[in-house]
Amino acid sequence: MKIQLKQFDVLQSTNVTAVAFAKEGAPEGTVIVAERQEGGRGRMHRVWSSPKGGLWFTIILRPQIDPQYVAQVTLLAGVAVVRALRKLYATEEIMIKWPNDLLLQGKKVCGILSEMQLNENGSIDYAIVGIGVNVDLNPQDFPEDLRNTAASLNASFGKNYTCTEVLGNILQEFAVLYQEWLEEGAQVILEPWKKLNCTLNRRVFVKDNDEVIFSGEVVAINEAGAIIVRNEEGESQSFDFGEISIRY
Repeated sequence: MKIQLKQFDVLQSTNVTAVAFAKEGAPEGTVIVAERQEGGRGRMHRVWSSPKGGLWFTIILRPQIDPQYVAQVTLLAGVAVVRALRKLYATEEIMIKWPNDLLLQGKKVCGILSEMQLNENGSIDYAIVGIGVNVDLNPQDFPEDLRNTAASLNASFGKNYTCTEVLGNILQEFAVLYQEWLEEGAQVILEPWKKLNCTLNRRVFVKDNDEVIFSGEVVAINEAGAIIVRNEEGESQSFDFGEISIRY
């Protein structure tokens, strides 16, 4: 995958801009980067605070795979970003929380939001992977409702890496893993994901629109990227949507 950077000072959202580029035929490996976003969104259309000092970017992909497995792209991105950040910050404390968060000591340092578009034949036209990393934000600048749940990497580790340096390391990891995934399939992602996550074997509440719809222990993750949750009565359900709250 050949990386082509498209850099902007301000965007509404790198995902929105990436979709526009993808519809115009932008090749796989096009990366939309913004110093800040004015309309960044996370899952469930929540506002994603995106000031200068954070790394905000979206990768355009065109994988020739069965659409039912495209959710693996989110898992792939999680593994690639964790690997890059662990190496850069010399830590093993950064973990993946299903489906799309990276946590440092329980606080969010990265969010991932993927989207897919099918063509008229039912195959994948493009997929985009939006990634936001709290690289060099001042923790005091977080919105008040996020100060207890979000963290800044440089502040946490006493480093002064630039967003450009972090981006380069992430893209390097992503490109290698993406090629391995295309050639070798799901296990290239699932096995490392299982080692890097903080979700498996934990008791969780599964939520949809902030409403708890199931609770139990996460016992597995399948090839479609869904978690398997087993409740106290022994009933198991798979979830490829929603979000989880880990029970401590």
